[in-house]
Amino acid sequence: MIQFKRGDGFHGQRFAIKKSEFILLATMQEMISQGDKGVKVSDLGARLQITPAAVTHMLNSLEEGGYIERVRDLKDRRIVLVKPSKKGQEILEQGKKEFFERFYGLVGFLGEEDSRELIKLLNKVIRYFKEGVKKDGN
Repeated sequence: MIQFKRGDGFHGQRFAIKKSEFILLATMQEMISQGDKGVKVSDLGARLQITPAAVTHMLNSLEEGGYIERVRDLKDRRIVLVKPSKKGQEILEQGKKEFFERFYGLVGFLGEEDSRELIKLLNKVIRYFKEGVKKDGN
C-alpha cells in the first residue's frame, strides 16, 4: 500500500492545491444538482466524514486560491453555500482528464484478461470492506 501512495498518482502541486482539497472540490461538484446554487458546508463535511473545522480550513484555502465561491442562501441568509468557481471547474476537468488517461494506460499495460481480473478482485475487496464495516458496527 505504501508503494501505491508513493507512486505517480495525484500531485496536488500540479494544480496548486492539496490532494485533500482536490477531493473536497470534486465531492462538492458531485453533490451539486442541476440548478442548485451550491452545497451546504455541513453537508460537505458529512459526506466526507470530516470535522467542520477541517472543512472550513480547506474551503478558506480554496477560496484564497480562487477555486470556490461562497454564496448566501436566498431563503435563509444564515446558510452559506459553496460551489467550484470557473477556475475550480477547470482543474477538476484537468484532473478528470489525467485520471482517465492514466486509467486507460493501465488497461493497456495490463491487457484485457488482467484488467478483468483486477476489476473482479477490486469488487471483492470493496465487498469485504463493506461487510467488515457492518460487522464491526462502524
